[in-house]
Amino acid sequence: MPYHKLIPRNRTLLLSLVFVLSSFIYSCKDVPKENYEEIHPVNFSDASFVGSVSCKECHEEEYNLWEDSHHDLAMKLADSTSVLGDFNNTVFEHKGVKHTFFMKDGEYYMNTADKNGEYKDYKIVYTFGWYPLQQYVVAFPNGEYQCSIAAWDSELNKWFHLQPNLDLAHDEWLNWTGRAMSWNTMCVDCHSTDLSKNYTDATSTFNTTYSEINVSCEACHGPMSEHNSFYEKYQDDLEGRTPPKTYMPTGLASKELVDKCARCHSRRGQLTNNFDYEGTFIDHYNPRLLVAPQYFLDGQILDEDYVYASFVQSKMYANGISCRDCHDVHSLKLKKEGNDLCMQCHVPKYNTPEHHFHNVNDTGGSCINCHMTGRYYMVNDFRNDHSFRVPRPDQSAKYEQYGIELPNACTSCHTDKSDEWAADWIVEKYGPERADHFSDHMLKGYFEDNAGFLTVIDSLHKYPDFVRATAMNQYSQSGLTETEINAMAKYLRDPYALVRNEAVEAYHRMGRLDKEPLIRPLLNDSLRIVRIAAARYYNMNSMDISEIGNSKRAQDEFLNQLEVNADFASGQHQKALYYQAKGDTERAILAYQKSLQIDNRYNQSRMNLALIYYNQGLFEQSEELYLKVAEIEPEFSYSFYMLGLLYNEMGRNENSLKYLKMATQKQPRNENAFYNYALKLQQAEHYKEALKVTSEATQYFPYNERILYAKLISEMNLNMTSEASLTCSQLIQINPQNQNYRQILMGLQRPNI
Repeated sequence: MPYHKLIPRNRTLLLSLVFVLSSFIYSCKDVPKENYEEIHPVNFSDASFVGSVSCKECHEEEYNLWEDSHHDLAMKLADSTSVLGDFNNTVFEHKGVKHTFFMKDGEYYMNTADKNGEYKDYKIVYTFGWYPLQQYVVAFPNGEYQCSIAAWDSELNKWFHLQPNLDLAHDEWLNWTGRAMSWNTMCVDCHSTDLSKNYTDATSTFNTTYSEINVSCEACHGPMSEHNSFYEKYQDDLEGRTPPKTYMPTGLASKELVDKCARCHSRRGQLTNNFDYEGTFIDHYNPRLLVAPQYFLDGQILDEDYVYASFVQSKMYANGISCRDCHDVHSLKLKKEGNDLCMQCHVPKYNTPEHHFHNVNDTGGSCINCHMTGRYYMVNDFRNDHSFRVPRPDQSAKYEQYGIELPNACTSCHTDKSDEWAADWIVEKYGPERADHFSDHMLKGYFEDNAGFLTVIDSLHKYPDFVRATAMNQYSQSGLTETEINAMAKYLRDPYALVRNEAVEAYHRMGRLDKEPLIRPLLNDSLRIVRIAAARYYNMNSMDISEIGNSKRAQDEFLNQLEVNADFASGQHQKALYYQAKGDTERAILAYQKSLQIDNRYNQSRMNLALIYYNQGLFEQSEELYLKVAEIEPEFSYSFYMLGLLYNEMGRNENSLKYLKMATQKQPRNENAFYNYALKLQQAEHYKEALKVTSEATQYFPYNERILYAKLISEMNLNMTSEASLTCSQLIQINPQNQNYRQILMGLQRPNI
């Protein structure tokens, strides 16, 4: 986690999430509109939810297909028809923690350790999921419902642990009593219908509501009271009348269908408390881009992504294919089995050994094994990558030198072979040329030349827009020149909202406060996600947004988004940053403390809170927090660096030297740690040690002026005249206007008389 971005070079508190200003103005009428020609908004403001049973009379076939589907079985009241697990006094033990599953008075119970390690009985209220695993949900006093971390394998009929490789503390965020396993926070928005989370920050309580506990007809089609009333009223007189539209009607354009499915089939954060069936996906959600650790650097799935971000980077999506072309929209089952599914669209030659060079009935002859590789999530749930990519073992082999993994279908199957072998085989069978793919340019951007990112960003309509937004995100963090930074302003007017959003985020990360005139019109952007980003920019830079006309909507949306995510440690962290920007340090402290109550290992908040105490002179409180970070993340350099500074303030020089030295030995490399450690050594006249430190630092930061100057001081004190002259010449190259460097160099070159 990039905690280091929160640590200043001096003792002035920095705020992360700072947005930035610009150098020229364009009017509100120039704000780009999202390129969603297919999307037609439907007004559901007067409709209410009436339940799936009301759909059955007219839509019996569709209802029967939906019934007992994974949507229908997403959640159920725990009873003999829904519970699959063995509750016959079964004991499952994992790493010393027991889970006993039993029945009492005809109801289902689990006995296991609470957050304090004490064993208690918990009544099972709901089942969660069906196949290949099922979890069980219990009620907590604050309106929160928790999901069991011991799950039932629906295929192998056995209990298993969802985090088998982790040693979890009882009170840890990831454990079953922590917020990571909270039904209200992590699950219910996609597993139920008409969901409102309704979290109250002041009391840390939930009043979560829904119309149906599972993914019902209205979850996809919207509230149907007006629809039903129309047909009840006009059932004998429909001619010439137009019925109210449903949210996902038959014949929906492919991209609109994918956009609507995305609200549940994506990795994303919430922008609103509930989905009101108005606007687009990114009016309600902020999708995770194709960045680590959710994705490999070429865009393949690493962590679970729920399909959307994989699919929108595919040629299938670009060519008008959508979910319904492969899946029945009501039963969710595949329309055909095996390669027959793909042959609905692809010509038969692709289903022959002449194309795939494997036996037709072997695993190598399966389309999905080559073009939809997958991974297991939640231990036993295999998910296919929906980017439908051509295997590229040449990329795997090429970028292995950088120590990164880029899986490919060839060696995922041929585990005894190398990536080089697979790349050579591809050349032998298909020739030396590979079709252009955005990953070629993204990988170039990561490891060779950041212009690779620009190639993707600037290729509107050639590369997927979602990938362009990812490239924008990564390009802006790649170390840009002033010219490149200014040229980036054009992306604030990109036709794709996520690119605009990333352009705003980019200027905030850079601290470019000269871009306000460009960002101002985005307060009235057509998409909520961009309006929130623009409003955040003003708030985090302590500017009075109320003085800007037509800004109230964006401001209200921004403040609402803070509240919606207040049940997350990260959400409390954002609230704390907001309070700091407003100069309300006490409320910031409370928000950071609440963040740590939600997740005691959320070190971003611990680092920021420690810095507040540091600046207030509360050194003991600051020390305690930094030491806790060092305990939890012993290889994280910045907590050790801050301890070194803190002990220096406290006059504990021996500890200061100790922790500054340790900071130089950990990750990420911190130029300030090297510099301050060298200064401390020089103050003690340990010039040889100081020179060793600065010499090592120049390997990582060869053009850092302060480090080179510290190196020069050591060399001069050690009478290393020729070495000092060389270092001084380097400083003059970096800062030719510094007359002090020139005078020093003249002194070093003057012959001794």
